[in-house]
Amino acid sequence: MDKRNRKKPSEAGLDDIDRRILIALSEDARLSNAELARRIGLSAPSIAERVRRLEDRGVITGYGVRIDPAKLGYVLTVMIRARPLPGEMKNMIEAIRGTPEIVRCDRVSGDDCFVAIAHVRDVRQMEAVLDRIVPYGATNSAIVQSAPFEPRMPVFR
Repeated sequence: MDKRNRKKPSEAGLDDIDRRILIALSEDARLSNAELARRIGLSAPSIAERVRRLEDRGVITGYGVRIDPAKLGYVLTVMIRARPLPGEMKNMIEAIRGTPEIVRCDRVSGDDCFVAIAHVRDVRQMEAVLDRIVPYGATNSAIVQSAPFEPRMPVFR
């Protein structure tokens, strides 16, 4: 193929076809290779190979299902900011990791060390979640009122 006619890959090494595959899978991870190939305009074996390469490179890290926690009785989503006491970082991490209501935790810069997301049934359960963390440092929590949009993929440039 003439190098002048190829599209330049992004910094992550993604070309336009890779981007289109990622967008399609982010919208519906259950697409078969045949359906994905039809949408992208390639053969199913070509799509399967590209998806495999994206997985091997760690661009695609897994496939999953999105659920509505409220439909399972978890009507409150709580954002917890936490700052460990001196020498308590490891214990705080273990307390957060060992709390099943916490579904995500990021280590962040700034005044706090962690921002965690928990789904709970009520304020009493929220208090119990916080009580597992506070022996190891300070917390600040907020109940999520709504999400202005669904989680989305980063912009490809």
